[in-house]
Amino acid sequence: MRFANWPFLLLFLLFPLLHRFWVRRNQPPRILFSVPVPESVARKSKIPWILVARYLGLALLIIGLARPQLSHRKIDRTINGVDIMMVLDLSASMNIEDLSARSRLEIAKETMENFINGRQNDRIGFIAFSGEPLTLAPPTLDYSLVLRSLRDVQIGELKDGTAIGDGLTLAVSHLRNSRVKSKVVVLLTDGDNNVGQVDPATAGELALGYGIRVYTIAIGREGRVKVPIRHKTGSGSVVTSYQWFDNALNPELLRQIAQQTGGRFYRVTEESTLTSVFKEVDQLEKSEVKAKEKVLIEEKFDKPLKLGILILVVEQLLALLSTWLGGWWRMIP
Repeated sequence: MRFANWPFLLLFLLFPLLHRFWVRRNQPPRILFSVPVPESVARKSKIPWILVARYLGLALLIIGLARPQLSHRKIDRTINGVDIMMVLDLSASMNIEDLSARSRLEIAKETMENFINGRQNDRIGFIAFSGEPLTLAPPTLDYSLVLRSLRDVQIGELKDGTAIGDGLTLAVSHLRNSRVKSKVVVLLTDGDNNVGQVDPATAGELALGYGIRVYTIAIGREGRVKVPIRHKTGSGSVVTSYQWFDNALNPELLRQIAQQTGGRFYRVTEESTLTSVFKEVDQLEKSEVKAKEKVLIEEKFDKPLKLGILILVVEQLLALLSTWLGGWWRMIP
């Protein structure tokens, strides 16, 4: 609530002076009594109720003249979201523990989960691939579905191999008809393309043709690394042994795809580096939110103004009537 003509409210300061004037005007001639004044006579010195009506009418009139208003704020938000496809390598080499005490897959899943939890207005999808790709969640605002798919996915559920081109092509097929301003693929892998029907360079050209930026992440160290192999014993315990493995990466291919589509290439050999990579992608691909505020003013002066005038008119009519009749109903001369 606000008052457009608030200076009118200063008229309330005159009420004590008016009250003093009206009370003195209504006092009857003073007569000194040598005996106690009856209670019925003393009551006549109280403020008449018709004077209270006058105060109420004037108060409402002043409030009406001050123009009380209600303001309603309306904010129109236009969100230009980002459509993101997360593409995760599930080949057997993702079990390697060369970034920390955890496997590459565990670190990648946790970092991706934190990235998804940090988004708000963007549709996110999830694809897992090894020797073949599989859509586990199409682009959606149902982040719980994406997170559940990410947490549940395990190595060995798909055909063995590393089909980078097929995984990227499947991601492009989900984003090609999107009407949003920004379309992004985040592809994380620890190997070189060795199977599949589509060459990764060709998949990159498809992404470029549909205006899709590709952020490629090469995770893990190259050369000879130890792959943990876990066996269950007859007692139910798990025994871990290690086997040497030649880890092959093709960072130049991933860099080419990223640069070709306007994205970025990242080389990750430490767990902390992967976290920094996803923070950078999060900053680069922020949703654009445009807010337009409208203020609607609703006038509220008419009711107190009309009611105040009505009360004052009735009060004056009663005052005139009491003057004509005289006697006990006369309250204001």
